[in-house]
Amino acid sequence: MSLVSVLPARYADVVEIARRMRNMDAEEIWPVTIARTAETLALGAVAGEGYKFVALYGAVPVATWGASPTRPGVVSVWMFSTDQWQKVALTVTRHIRKELIPFLISDGCVRAECWSHSGHHVAHKWLGILGAVKEASVEDYGINRVPYHCFSWTRSRLEREGLFNVCWPNGSENSIHASNAPTATSARGSTNQG
Repeated sequence: MSLVSVLPARYADVVEIARRMRNMDAEEIWPVTIARTAETLALGAVAGEGYKFVALYGAVPVATWGASPTRPGVVSVWMFSTDQWQKVALTVTRHIRKELIPFLISDGCVRAECWSHSGHHVAHKWLGILGAVKEASVEDYGINRVPYHCFSWTRSRLEREGLFNVCWPNGSENSIHASNAPTATSARGSTNQG
């Protein structure tokens, strides 16, 4: 049995992760958010529409991630973790690839995007593993005035590259409806073996 579990995000877990956030994530997040404390960051992460999760290692909250709508059919994806990231990385990666991305597609999402600090090379590599493409770089993105990169997943790109059906569990678009699709307000969680 795995020590890693994935659950719907709760404020208590997210605030604990925010208080112990790894330095790379802090350097990326604090300059581009209106939140000024771990408490307000956690509140913003769990409030509102979207899909939000936490990964626990045993009983310890280690990482949180989600997808929040910004426009019709468009979501902003995000993630931050503690220095224990490596203990949950495989499980989180599998959850995003096998559950979250297929659910976003079935929910009508046509674009998911993530903005990342130009120096956060670990995040850039991980986003590539998740299938995101770096499509833009901008300067002065936030008060730290450093470049940020936009990584994205688009339905058109998946269709052009013949990857659209690869994103569905068991290769079937209909299988997502039979599974426990993630919900923003769902009380049930899923446990992924890492």
